[in-house]
Amino acid sequence: MRAFGCQILPYLRRTFLLVNVIRGDLGDGYMLYLPNYAGAFRCIGQALQTHEIEVFELSSFANEFRVVAGDPNPPYTALIKLNFSVQDIEILDREGQARRGRSTTDVRFDSVPEVLRAVGEYLDHKRGYLRRVDNSSSSEAAVEIQYQTRAGDVQTENLTISFIRETCVHMYKRRTRISNPINILTRQR
Repeated sequence: MRAFGCQILPYLRRTFLLVNVIRGDLGDGYMLYLPNYAGAFRCIGQALQTHEIEVFELSSFANEFRVVAGDPNPPYTALIKLNFSVQDIEILDREGQARRGRSTTDVRFDSVPEVLRAVGEYLDHKRGYLRRVDNSSSSEAAVEIQYQTRAGDVQTENLTISFIRETCVHMYKRRTRISNPINILTRQR
């Protein structure tokens, strides 16, 4: 699977490659845990965007993420299945780094990569283990997520589009502040 990639912070790259697998209740018996879901989900989101996929369910399995998506091509009746291993995500990341700075488009906080990145940030903040992300619901929630807490409890939450947008804007501001060295030196604490 090759498509647009993303940058995973260099200091997390070593940790990202050392994937921890924990026991879970999924069919395969395992879930994939990553220390940086936000970076990995952005990579997957960019790959989905490349295929023009907007409706999907993303699940975590032992050594990969699996996506089941609605076919973006008429007559829109088929399902597409994609798998993303840790190695696939690393390749997408490197491809994204090679393209850095060439984009002339504005950031769209409602795009699939940004929505998935925000969901990943939320999971990173909760320190949860992903089970499922689903954006195919017709309710007011933009995304339904299911994750396992460190205590082993399974949580299901609905994230609204306003919450996701707010998270995207916060992350964007944090990234632009860090990427500008002058801001680092003059940042008020």
